[in-house]
Amino acid sequence: MKTREYQILLHACSQEGCLICKLALESTRRYLEAFKYEQFTDVGIREELRRTQGFCHTHTWQLVRMGASLPLAQAYRDVLSDSIDQLRHSTPTAPGAGRLRRLLEGRNGAGRASSAGTPGSTRPDCPACKRHALAEERYIQDLRQALLDDEFMGQLSASSGLCLEHFRLANELRQTAVHGDWQQRLQQAQLACLERLDARLGELIRKHDYRFQDEEKGPEMHAWKQAAGLVGGEEIQ
Repeated sequence: MKTREYQILLHACSQEGCLICKLALESTRRYLEAFKYEQFTDVGIREELRRTQGFCHTHTWQLVRMGASLPLAQAYRDVLSDSIDQLRHSTPTAPGAGRLRRLLEGRNGAGRASSAGTPGSTRPDCPACKRHALAEERYIQDLRQALLDDEFMGQLSASSGLCLEHFRLANELRQTAVHGDWQQRLQQAQLACLERLDARLGELIRKHDYRFQDEEKGPEMHAWKQAAGLVGGEEIQ
């Protein structure tokens, strides 16, 4: 009997875009939804957000688009209160010391691309970014196991494939060992996906030539978006 994790990955293969991106983003969205509706009143979570100076840029504005007005108002008022207190008790002659130093510490970026934060930053990671990274690791472990199944291998080979970053992570991330030739199978599936996309990109470029503009348009006309997702990671809604 196939596990629930296997079924989730198999279903994700039928959707456009990197399946690890999609699943990790959905996991993060569920976390932000929980924060919006319930967790923003949790004392421990509020304290964590004070310590991290809120969410990163990407997840802050994702919450804004989700309409999390009261949760953001309460959580970020805590952050601003701390900043006000630090400024009131700091002196302009000591910009690198004490409370002012904590206020001026760099802010982390958004998502995996900048999860290490700004150079020199000592600010803790955004809570939503940490959840996102844990989801990526969990789904990559499930993916390695699922690759040993021929049905899943076929579905992955016919899908959009993994974005380049998640393909790298799937190969390199240190996790519980999965016995079998999962890595070779992953590379075979990814190669099939990339070759198919490359052919579609070639067709898209060819049909932009005025000599071939009247030819019937097909799935190749969406290939540029697929390429953007595979190179840069899937778009956060």
